[in-house]
Amino acid sequence: MDESRPGHPTRLPLIIERPDLAHPVRRTVGLVLTLLAWGVWFGLWFVLLATIGRSLGFDFPLILLPTAVSRESLRILIYLLPYAIATAVAVLALAYALERLKRRWARPDERWRPVGLERLAHDAALDPANIARWQQAQILYVEHGPGGHVSNASTVPPGPGQAA
Repeated sequence: MDESRPGHPTRLPLIIERPDLAHPVRRTVGLVLTLLAWGVWFGLWFVLLATIGRSLGFDFPLILLPTAVSRESLRILIYLLPYAIATAVAVLALAYALERLKRRWARPDERWRPVGLERLAHDAALDPANIARWQQAQILYVEHGPGGHVSNASTVPPGPGQAA
C-alpha cells in the first residue's frame, strides 16, 4: 500500500516469450504453415538427392521419382547458379547504395533535432542570457498570455499585484 502504482497498466510479455498467450487459431495456422514449409524443403532435397542417386546407378522405384529429372537438368541448374548469386549480390548492393543515398538526399526531420540552449530559451520565452540562472533555479515562475502560450518566464517571484 505504501508504494504508488504506475499510471499505465503493465504490458503483457511478447508472444515470442510466451506463445501460450497467442490465439489458438493463430498458433495452429503457424504450426501448419511451418510443417508445410518443412515438407516442401525436404521434398526439394529428396528430388535432388534421388536424381544424383539415380545418376550414380542406384535403382529407385519409379513411384519415388515419377518425373524425368536428369543429370542434364541438374547441370543446367549448376550453370545458372553463378548468375543467380550475382543477381542477388547486385540487388543487395543496389539496395545498400539507395539506402546510403537516401540519407544524403533526405532532409533532416526538424521535429527531432537536438534541443539547444537557444531553442530552449525561445520555447520557454526566456532571455538566452538568463538561461544558466534558469537552469540552476528550483522554481520557475511562468506568465501565460491570453492564448495560453508562455509569454514570460523568470526565476524571480512576481510582485504582490501580479499573478503567478
